[in-house]
Amino acid sequence: MKLRCTSLPLALALTALTALPAAGGELGLLYSKQYGKAQAVASAGKYDAVDTATVGIRGSWSVLDLKVAELSLSGTYQPKAEQDFTFSGARLGKYGVGYVALGAQVDWKLLLNLNVGVELRRETLSWDLGAAGKEDTSQTRPWARAGFGFSLPLPVVSPFIRLELAAPLSKEDRTSSPDSIRKAMAPQSQIGLYAGIRF
Repeated sequence: MKLRCTSLPLALALTALTALPAAGGELGLLYSKQYGKAQAVASAGKYDAVDTATVGIRGSWSVLDLKVAELSLSGTYQPKAEQDFTFSGARLGKYGVGYVALGAQVDWKLLLNLNVGVELRRETLSWDLGAAGKEDTSQTRPWARAGFGFSLPLPVVSPFIRLELAAPLSKEDRTSSPDSIRKAMAPQSQIGLYAGIRF
């Protein structure tokens, strides 16, 4: 439920972006896989790393176009993706990750398109432990991303495809409470394939 609530600011921001004077923007689908990290709990064992994959949506609007390079504001929504949550191999339930993000990116439109960006992600981290109940935690972290790809310049719209790598600029490593465990299990890297159209 919290993920739906946090998507409202993103929807409003994307609406506001369309009012900015600029040359255009882009809209596409982002298939991404996020990788977590195992978390040890003293000598009791460890929570195994959780990797999730899903398809999200991203839009951006150009605020400065220098022909060779372009500065844009972006917004991304990734719905919750879940995977088994295990402790030293024993399944406890499901762990889920979803996020909304606002950021800025620079594109260099060469033969091979290059892209770098930063964004602020509002992540919703949840677990479903069956009879033990469901809980979720939210955290806001800055992420950096970089990618390369190709576009096909056409008169009206330009289809594009891009491979992206991303990583958070801050991490939680404590496992002293259920809240801190959910944060420690959050993704620590991401690889994605982004495809769509520029207009």
